Amino acid sequence: MGPSTWRPVAEELRSGGAEAAAADYGQLGVAPTYQDGGRQIAALASGPGWTLVVHSGAGGHAPSILVAMDRPAGVIFADAILPHPGRSWMETAPPALARRLRGLAVDGVLPPWNTWWDDDPLPAMLPDPALRAAVTAELPRVPLDWLETPAPVVEGWAPPLMSYLRLSPAYEPEAAEAAMRHWPVRRLGLTHLAMLTHPDKVAQELVSLVPG
Repeated sequence: MGPSTWRPVAEELRSGGAEAAAADYGQLGVAPTYQDGGRQIAALASGPGWTLVVHSGAGGHAPSILVAMDRPAGVIFADAILPHPGRSWMETAPPALARRLRGLAVDGVLPPWNTWWDDDPLPAMLPDPALRAAVTAELPRVPLDWLETPAPVVEGWAPPLMSYLRLSPAYEPEAAEAAMRHWPVRRLGLTHLAMLTHPDKVAQELVSLVPG
């Protein structure tokens, strides 16, 4: 997703007196490694005690980000896949989707995320045409190799608290797995992009999961 995806939630958090920063993945280069991306995103956290929030496929990058942070307090997986050391994103995806994406790639680059399916999922999740147009304009073209690269095995990455915020029913399996690991879990019955349509509710749930 583009840089504005989490800015509304960051603004809500700041209005409540918290420090918050939203990452701009477009600044990471064409095809950053897990380690490169981890270091650049970790640099947004100025000092110890920050809580990382990862969304969707970024869940697989959480260990690389956290190990580069200065004593993080916790991590919240928000409608995110869980870490998959030694496996690529493609290996975590449904086989039919993986085959489809390999067929969609042109010169090793995928089209924007919303075109990966037969029907564009954005109109249902973002009914506001202006908001949808702004999000669509920011969608990057991801190199296929980035999704085929196995995530590194990272030692000592886990912070004191790990928790899960389920935004949509589609991520109930991950939320259930988090609950089995005895993580705090909160559930919203919204959509995968609820951070754009309901930033106040998402911010409130994040605050409830922040340690301390």
